[in-house]
Amino acid sequence: MKKILLLTILITNLLYSADLTVVINNKNLKGTAYLALYKGKEGFLKKDSMFKGVKFELMPNETVVDINDLPSGEYAYVIFHDENENGILDTNFMKIPKEPTGSSNNFRPKFKPNYDDFKFILNEKVTQKVDLK
Repeated sequence: MKKILLLTILITNLLYSADLTVVINNKNLKGTAYLALYKGKEGFLKKDSMFKGVKFELMPNETVVDINDLPSGEYAYVIFHDENENGILDTNFMKIPKEPTGSSNNFRPKFKPNYDDFKFILNEKVTQKVDLK
């Protein structure tokens, strides 16, 4: 019985042992920001399909967000600064963000976002730098 319990703990630790650190260059922005983390392509950029959501306060110049104990795999994330504190990303009539944004791989789409440009592999520990603008 002890061997099965130890094996279960070991397998769980292997599956949930990846850490993501996002270093956000936010210049002089202040206030609340949100990070939406997606696991895999299915449901990318759909609010109800987020794997994990993180709300945080921006620190002067640079903000570090740590998300620990994630299962290894393929991920993508987007970040936005909620300038007017309404809890949503405000966009114009063409769905272009009116508030500062950032994303995995520091990718800035010119047209409709494509998951393949945002995706990255998370194994043990990954650190990414993102410009929020």
